Amino acid sequence: MSKTNIKRQLGLLYISNFLFNIHIAGAAWVLLLVSDGYSLIQVGFAETVFHIVSLMAEIPSGMFADVFGRKKSLLLSCIMSMFSALVRGFVPGFAAVCVSVGFSALSYNFISGSDSAIAYDSLSEEGQQNKYDRFVSTQTMIYRISNGLATLCAGLAVMMGNRNAQILSLGISAVNFIALLFLKENMVILKKTGDSLGKRISDVYKGSLSFLKGNKKVAGLIFRNALVGGIDVLLLFFLQAKLPMTGIPDWTLGPLLFIMSMGGILGALASRRVKKTTLGRLFIFCISLALIGLVSEFTGIWYVMTLGGFLTAFADDLIQIRSDIALNQMVPAEQRATLMSVNSFCFSVLMIFMSPLAGFIFSL
Repeated sequence: MSKTNIKRQLGLLYISNFLFNIHIAGAAWVLLLVSDGYSLIQVGFAETVFHIVSLMAEIPSGMFADVFGRKKSLLLSCIMSMFSALVRGFVPGFAAVCVSVGFSALSYNFISGSDSAIAYDSLSEEGQQNKYDRFVSTQTMIYRISNGLATLCAGLAVMMGNRNAQILSLGISAVNFIALLFLKENMVILKKTGDSLGKRISDVYKGSLSFLKGNKKVAGLIFRNALVGGIDVLLLFFLQAKLPMTGIPDWTLGPLLFIMSMGGILGALASRRVKKTTLGRLFIFCISLALIGLVSEFTGIWYVMTLGGFLTAFADDLIQIRSDIALNQMVPAEQRATLMSVNSFCFSVLMIFMSPLAGFIFSL
């Protein structure tokens, strides 16, 4: 892959990241559910469904990427996203909400691990893996900007109505699908095409299991990253419903949620300057900020809650980026997507327990 093709490859991943996270229906899903009359307890249950599906499909989706291809996995992610929008937009009832959430979870499953794997191995093929830290921090900033813009339009999603918002998401996913068709598959995948399906699956399974057994340090790294990320996700989700209760004008909700998301951009930029800090020390710093953000929610003061969300987003992206870089440097290329999916698997395990608890606490 030439220098020009590397830039094109990474550029397509940047575009896909933006399109995947610009869905206003996805960013405002809590607000849309609440506006449709669902309770915060139901919101918490729907979030639990999301993570149960993620738990079941995370590692198999990572294996799919390592066996059949990272590009195919990303394309499937778009298809699952389109199914999610179709069900949520055109099928009534809370059961349909849960089915839609399940498809949404699958869309995240198939992109999780696959995007970082195809990027890291594309750079590695050209001996440029040292540029991965810049790629992942840029990807994180794009995620925060696109998700922040989508959140900024949360009120617009409600004004459009759920169905129209889902139709818009459907169209965005279709454009994303077309963009991903131009990606190039990694050589580590292409060289397996002559092997039987059974051998490819066996190699990925045995290789991944062997790596995890011999690298106990990885488990601690993954757990710490998932804990900070779980606090951030739940706090930002439920602040969509809690901030309006402080008496702020309706039009300010989107800008305040956007400000919180921008904390992640600072976290991504800061990640480039803490390369020599140990992950243990970084975790203590980040979990402290996340807990401060969590406590701020109970003040009932809009600007304190906003600052808390900002700090939590900062902490989440800071430790996530450094953890992602560390993990990619550790794992073998042949099982990269599978092993990176273990990170998301641990996150889903934590969220299954944290989501309903958060729904109960934040409803007090």
